[in-house]
Amino acid sequence: MKKAVRLLKEEAEPIARLSGNDRERTVGWVYLWNSSELSVLWLDEQVPAGSIEPPLHPEVLAEAKSSTPVKVIEYLEALSSGGEHTQISRP
Repeated sequence: MKKAVRLLKEEAEPIARLSGNDRERTVGWVYLWNSSELSVLWLDEQVPAGSIEPPLHPEVLAEAKSSTPVKVIEYLEALSSGGEHTQISRP
């Protein structure tokens, strides 16, 4: 019987920039961990993200679903699809 192997989060790299509604101010970074988990490093928690650059590929989001909280996936999907940013609630 095979055992499930869970990778520890040991290393991450920034894969996308979150900017404010003005698209000039960086408010956070999206990191991809070696475990496929996505996480957000907020630089300014008071300013909502208005856009993500580059948008995350659906394959990256799909792979991250097994190890990333649902609210984070939904938030990043909404930003990546160019949804109405004022209605996206931060996780």
